[in-house]
Amino acid sequence: MQKFFFDMKDGVPHRDKVGIEFKTQSEAIDYCKEIVRHFRDGSLRDDQDLEISVVNASGREVHRQFVHRQNDDGD
Repeated sequence: MQKFFFDMKDGVPHRDKVGIEFKTQSEAIDYCKEIVRHFRDGSLRDDQDLEISVVNASGREVHRQFVHRQNDDGD
C-alpha cells in the first residue's frame, strides 16, 4: 500500500496532512476524480482556480485536476 495526499489549491494551498493508502497510483487518481465530482456537484460557486493535487509519499505530484474547468479526460 502507498500513501497519497490530496492537496487543495485555490490561490492558497491547503495541504492534506493525513493522506489515504491505495494499492496503486491509478486508484488514488480515480479517488481524486471522485472528490472533484463531489466538489463540482455540491459547490455553490464556480471557483475556476480550485484544483486538487495528488501527491505521493515522496512529495511528488502525480496528478492535478481542476474542479470547475474541463479537463482533457472529460472530468
